[in-house]
Amino acid sequence: MWGKSYVPDELMLLYTDDERFVDLAKVDDLERFEQRVDTDTTLEVQSASWQSQLMRYSTTAGVLRTRLELQGFSSEWVCALSGAFFDEQEYDGNPRDSWPAERSLYPDGAAITAALAAPRGQAAGAGMEPELRHQPEDHFLHVRWMWLREAFDDPRFALSLSLSRTPEATVVTLDLTDLVIGGWLTHDEMPHRDARSRMSTAVAASGPVIVIAEGTSDARWLRRSLEIAAPEVAHFFQFLDFAGFRAPGGTDRVVALTKGMAAAGVMNRIVAVLDNDTAGQAAARQLADLDLPSRFAVVNLPAVPYADQYPTLGPEGLAIADVNGRAASIEFMFGDEILRDTDGSLFPVRWQSFIEVVGEYQGRVDSKRKVEIGARIDRSLADAGSELISGQVLEGCRRLTSMLLVAADPPRRVPASEGSSLSGMWRRDPFCEMKIES
Repeated sequence: MWGKSYVPDELMLLYTDDERFVDLAKVDDLERFEQRVDTDTTLEVQSASWQSQLMRYSTTAGVLRTRLELQGFSSEWVCALSGAFFDEQEYDGNPRDSWPAERSLYPDGAAITAALAAPRGQAAGAGMEPELRHQPEDHFLHVRWMWLREAFDDPRFALSLSLSRTPEATVVTLDLTDLVIGGWLTHDEMPHRDARSRMSTAVAASGPVIVIAEGTSDARWLRRSLEIAAPEVAHFFQFLDFAGFRAPGGTDRVVALTKGMAAAGVMNRIVAVLDNDTAGQAAARQLADLDLPSRFAVVNLPAVPYADQYPTLGPEGLAIADVNGRAASIEFMFGDEILRDTDGSLFPVRWQSFIEVVGEYQGRVDSKRKVEIGARIDRSLADAGSELISGQVLEGCRRLTSMLLVAADPPRRVPASEGSSLSGMWRRDPFCEMKIES
């Protein structure tokens, strides 16, 4: 119904491993026949066993209706759309698509829709176009199916309408034998898995990149940095709205949210951004130990040159130390001018708790100074254009933007749909890697 050389991904998304069946005896019969054809080109095919049900997916109408409803194709909604569509159409004066009894039998869109979902309507839509002269009603229903498929071209729409009046226990079979015989599929392929893989890579490559930051300020400054340094791609990134939904922030929350999105199978690219401090390094190690999908990236804020000789306060008093990797929070990303007191001295980092996983103390600027630095950053980033922002702040925006763009680099994929003439092996990663490298 929807393609002579492929099965649409939209349909394959409805099926699971357990519903796939390959009749290996028929596969053997087909292979033997093909071997005989090689030596006898006059051999004719009659009622060979492998001509149907060699490769198929089967489940019940009730199961399919439930899945279709979850995908936005409930029977009620599809029937309502279909009825409204036919109510808009004009039938009068078109002898090709009408006959005298049309108005009495099908006075409105709801009546036409009900007829299409009945057995006669299903049959009229599935076969060749009936002749208007000899089968006017079947011709009428067939043409209405054509109109629907052209208007609502997602094949799940037609399937949902076809199943809207089918008893739940009825077995519905998707027979892919013709695709195997025609050489478009091999019997060992898993088109339902391929469909999910293509959907996943399409969402990862074309959908928004979700950025998980440590808090409201982090997300706000990262977003604004993109708008300033790379406005042409800023709309590709979405930041978790900590403020709008009062979600707690912090390093632990970044770890928890990243794990949760991986566990939920979120298909978007995910970039988890952690401070370049001791706690952030420990969190990055924790996430690195997990088998996260390739579309997940975990990054620490970049090191900055003015943090490698920075004043610190500890048990032994004032000292100079490299605080990259130990205390460089996002406040450090916009230059050293923002980090200075009125007398020109840098706000010192105070050493706090010892984190055994990393073997270092965690450092941070005092809370009062941190608030003051944050207000300065907000004022600097509020300027309308990059030409009005100080050189150090602009460099910080570029630094953070570069970090996000590198982290969001999409996985390599073969840009081909289910209708592509490429063979199945092209869509298998090892083959693609081999072809590219060679």
